[in-house]
Amino acid sequence: MNPVTLAFAVLGLSGFALGAMVTALGPFEMGVILMGLGLAFQVISLVRLKRAKRNAANEGRSDA
Repeated sequence: MNPVTLAFAVLGLSGFALGAMVTALGPFEMGVILMGLGLAFQVISLVRLKRAKRNAANEGRSDA
C-alpha cells in the first residue's frame, strides 16, 4: 500500500476519533469540524485505494 494512502487513512481515523472526543468534552463546533475532516481524509484514502486497484487490474490485462 502506498504510504501516502496509509497516512490519509490514519489521519482520517484519528481525526474522527479526536473530533468525537472534542465534541463530547469541549466546543461542539470544533469537534464537528474535526469529525468532518476525518471523514474527508477517509474518503480520500478510499478513492486512492480504488484508483490503485483499478490501475493494477489494467496493468494485469495489458500483460496478458
